[in-house]
Amino acid sequence: MTNQIGQLSTIPPKQRSEEAIKAFMKNKKDIPIEAFKGGFILTKVANPWSTGDLRLINTNVEDNPAVTFNYFSHPSDLQRCVEGIQLVTKVVQSQHFTNLTMCVRETTEQLLNSTVKANVNLIPKHVNDTKSLEQFCKDTVITIWHYHGGCHVGKVVDSDHKVLGVNRLRVIDGSTFTESPGTNPQATVMMMGRYMGLKILRNRLGKFGGV
Repeated sequence: MTNQIGQLSTIPPKQRSEEAIKAFMKNKKDIPIEAFKGGFILTKVANPWSTGDLRLINTNVEDNPAVTFNYFSHPSDLQRCVEGIQLVTKVVQSQHFTNLTMCVRETTEQLLNSTVKANVNLIPKHVNDTKSLEQFCKDTVITIWHYHGGCHVGKVVDSDHKVLGVNRLRVIDGSTFTESPGTNPQATVMMMGRYMGLKILRNRLGKFGGV
């Protein structure tokens, strides 16, 4: 997935038709040039209470699994998103921020409308997106690339990252995270891989292995 297309992960794979992708790309091209001279301030709902599911649809490794995200299925997650949007809006509308950016102070509706027009995902938008923060959160939700949680410890792998019920197979990557680090997880994943690699070698070679 490229930045030009954006994220299609919030829409089930079977709904990602060629027409939908073309329409999404067209909307991206219609974004005002001013949008590329700034950026987005996001609110992150960390450690969400909402849960989804990931299932294999068959044994063909080339086929994508069935994924249901269930964003905001728990009301507390939606409330946290609303509070985050309120805080971001307050910051962007502050005198300090407008002085720094040398931009005219926009209303809350104008700020929200800019995000809705940016078309960050393929979720159908609603006419009350800028009136209801709850609806705004639901319609503009995205997962920022750092996917994790598909192989939870205790559910898919054990504490040594061995896949339950399968011999000679481990999973040591971000899919075992219950929560992704607040920054780019690359260093955390590399550290975990090195730690588990050394642990495996020490278990196999013993204390005289020099590892």
